Amino acid sequence: MTMIKKLAQFSSIFLGSLCISHAIAQPANAPIRMVVIVAPGGSADAMARMVGEKLGTALKTNVVVENKPGAGGNLATQFVAKATPDGTTLLITANNHTINPTLFADAGYKLNDLEPIADLMWGPSVIVVPANSPYQSFDQLIADAKKRPGAIAYGSAGIGTPSHIAGELLNQAAGIKLTHAPYRGSGPSLTDLAGGQIPVVLSSLVAAMPLIKSGKIRPLAVTSQKRWRGAENIPAVSEFGLPTYEHLTFIALMAPKGLSDAQIKSLSDHVMTALKDEAVQARVASLGGEVGHMNAAAFKNYINKDYEISANIVKLTGMKAE
Repeated sequence: MTMIKKLAQFSSIFLGSLCISHAIAQPANAPIRMVVIVAPGGSADAMARMVGEKLGTALKTNVVVENKPGAGGNLATQFVAKATPDGTTLLITANNHTINPTLFADAGYKLNDLEPIADLMWGPSVIVVPANSPYQSFDQLIADAKKRPGAIAYGSAGIGTPSHIAGELLNQAAGIKLTHAPYRGSGPSLTDLAGGQIPVVLSSLVAAMPLIKSGKIRPLAVTSQKRWRGAENIPAVSEFGLPTYEHLTFIALMAPKGLSDAQIKSLSDHVMTALKDEAVQARVASLGGEVGHMNAAAFKNYINKDYEISANIVKLTGMKAE
């Protein structure tokens, strides 16, 4: 090969690499758009604003939180999945991310269209009954459910929500058949529970706690592996002969596929530092959760496993989005 050809080849490779790098490199101090799958208010929005503030300070830029609710989180996810992968557009999502690709006929994105950056917050669901329920403990509910398959209904925040998945996983683990009754949110299901219109509800612990504290409903168990911090008086499902049962709600930070490993690590490291802040931990505890603890690689493994679990539940139950 002549020297001229070698130089031409080198120039072509160099310019090609430069173009690719330019396409994915985050512009210095460029503002970051953090898109949230839900409307303002609630845990996901609160986490976006807390983490966004810390991230902006660390990267010396502005972080703008943009709420884009709709289609069970699909609208926001589709938007971020199509964004330029340069680190300036990020997604705040939850368990919707792993179940929607199989729950919807067309969610508008695939799991690997986004890169997991970090887990931000975790929390359990809680199994609750009316204050005057005959079920004084979780094992009494399970015993009755085994005697009367399909006769006991449980409410959830809606089809494909974490409380619904937790309920169907419970059916599988305990060998029972509680009949699902979907509501449009935790609030309506808990209102009906307190009024005696439904015998059992699975809800986020955060949403149920005010009614638990007021004595209008009674908790039987949380869906975490162990008793949850701040609610230690409520036993875990695992204490009743189901040692491997667990289902948690997560809030997470994602980015469009195409970020470099260095960018992913940088964002993940900054987020992990933010989550160690005592003020952030105190705020998360007040929301009934615990801060995230996984780096990007570990969380990606979790997301892939959770997707498999969700896909299996959708297949077994014939679950479909409304």
